[in-house]
Amino acid sequence: TITYGGSCSSSTTSATADSNTITLNSLSDGTYSNCNITVTDSTGNVSDALSINSFIIEGSPATLFNESATLVEVTPVTTPSNDNTPNYTFSSSKAGVIVYSGSCYSDSSTASAGSNTITFSPLGDGAYSNCAITVYDSGGNNETLNISSFVIDTTPPTLAEVTSVENPSNDNTPDYTFASTEAGTITYSGSCSSSDTAANAGSNTITINSLTEGTYSNCTITVTDSAGNANSSIMSSFVVDTSSGGGTDSGSPPGTLATQAADFTFISADAV
Repeated sequence: TITYGGSCSSSTTSATADSNTITLNSLSDGTYSNCNITVTDSTGNVSDALSINSFIIEGSPATLFNESATLVEVTPVTTPSNDNTPNYTFSSSKAGVIVYSGSCYSDSSTASAGSNTITFSPLGDGAYSNCAITVYDSGGNNETLNISSFVIDTTPPTLAEVTSVENPSNDNTPDYTFASTEAGTITYSGSCSSSDTAANAGSNTITINSLTEGTYSNCTITVTDSAGNANSSIMSSFVVDTSSGGGTDSGSPPGTLATQAADFTFISADAV
């Protein structure tokens, strides 16, 4: 009588005095290194255990996106991204060879069992929605993983001055209008600032925070798009002058003059 030990079993329970072939019961994928058999003769004598050589079972490929998935996306490509050679991380339950399809490719051609990070070859600006990787294991089984869609954008916004600050201006919180080819976040440098921090694609009017009198020649705005691309533009120089000018009497005509014409001298703080 045959008795089975370890992780293996069989419906074959009788042994003959010669060569015997048994068929093991169904096994799941994995490594088997502890299987053994013993034979008991008709008088109750038990043989030494015969260890079956270690072996590996690899069946059909696992179904993608369920509990038995072979491949799982770990870290997708950031979208949008201004990196045209982005990284992508996936996990595989088996080692194997990576094959690429769609619009993406990488020099990384082997996958390990566990986490794998690949770097894509240079990509042009645009949307990528058809990229996929397939891993072929040593048993010839294969599984495909569709990479989440992403956008590559390496082009910064283009900025153009539309309406400069009036020069000179008696408004210490003047408006300034510029155009941008992309929406984004506005930052300020130089001597000017504003509470307006969002730019639209098109014309944008900002109100500059309160300025003291003087000349402004270093005011700069920078627009950074959603991919992290930035571009800057220097505002045209302008002068803020909020003084009323005023005047000083330097010499008025004396007394009452018997004439319709008289000279009067004054000093102005500003040109008129």
